[in-house]
Amino acid sequence: MDLLTKTDLDQLAERGRPDLHVSLFIPTHPSGAGTKADPIRWKNVVGRVEQLLVDRGWREPEIAELLGPARELRDDRLAWNYMSDGLAMFLRPGWHRMFRVPAGVPEVATVGDRFVVGPLLRIVTGDSHFLLLALSQRNVRLLEGSLQRVEELELGDVPTSLREVIEPSEGRSETLAIPLRSGSRGGGLAVFYGHGAAGDDLKQIQVRDFFRQVADGLRDYLTGQTLPMVLVGLDETLSLYREVNGYPNVVEDAVRQNPDQLSAEELHAAAWPLVERGLIDLRDQAVSRFEERHGTGLASSNPARIEEAAGQGRVETLFLATEPWCWEQLGEPASVVELGADDAFAHCELLDRAAVDSLSAQGDVYAMPAAEVPGGGDVAAIFRY
Repeated sequence: MDLLTKTDLDQLAERGRPDLHVSLFIPTHPSGAGTKADPIRWKNVVGRVEQLLVDRGWREPEIAELLGPARELRDDRLAWNYMSDGLAMFLRPGWHRMFRVPAGVPEVATVGDRFVVGPLLRIVTGDSHFLLLALSQRNVRLLEGSLQRVEELELGDVPTSLREVIEPSEGRSETLAIPLRSGSRGGGLAVFYGHGAAGDDLKQIQVRDFFRQVADGLRDYLTGQTLPMVLVGLDETLSLYREVNGYPNVVEDAVRQNPDQLSAEELHAAAWPLVERGLIDLRDQAVSRFEERHGTGLASSNPARIEEAAGQGRVETLFLATEPWCWEQLGEPASVVELGADDAFAHCELLDRAAVDSLSAQGDVYAMPAAEVPGGGDVAAIFRY
């Protein structure tokens, strides 16, 4: 699974490029019989975009350059065995990004002067999604979860075990000189004389250095991310990690168990109550602020007014219905949605722009069931001024 951050959304929301932008979404299956149908669904979506480009007069070499990554994925049988609940791909000439995400997305393709990102908002906003960091000296795991499930993320260069960053000592002597690998801060040799307490001190330094490297790696890996993070580990491990942690959204409480003994499902069951309490509190506070300001000019449930305020950077908090999300209420998949060309999709485009502009201006966005959006519509907002 791929981590999607608000920084990614900012990049996708960048405007002003003259190139044609293509956004592709399909629901997928992480396992089971559905995995066989997913590539067929993807082939059909890509084929609809190809036909539109042909109808627009594009030549095959131009289409191949734009849609090359989508075609490669279509034909990559192995890749379809490693999907999550949803797949999104964004393409413009010479550039593309793909995300496998732990939430369902509608089957839709859009073509226009910008990318559509609304179907992904429930993953990076004040929804039920969270991060879970399982900490031990043997195995560090980062998982992204929701109310229903968690799924492990690929950490890349972030060290995941003490063994990765500490060279084993060779033999025993009265003087212990243990080299720290090149990724360790400080480098060089950690020299201790004798055994016993000194050996314990050495181990403590090694463990602290390991968790510092984990924290530094995660700080870079999670740049732009704002999801709450629950820590899971033994008391001493949690204490050491909190000393070096650089991610600002760690939940105060923690799951105090050895995570090496817990499956992903058991980790989810232990962490979800901590996440749920915090999310409910924040959302309730935001809804109360809306109700206090509604009718004062500082809050609105009027879509056009909200879109205008978001474009001006005035939206402090946006409430958006994503269960169901606008794009999911349009019936059978359209051939391809041409942005700005079909009134049937105008409202979806408006909500997409409002959400992206709000996030770009550092506003809070709450993706929530339609029945819970304050004001009685599918969008509401609190304004800064």
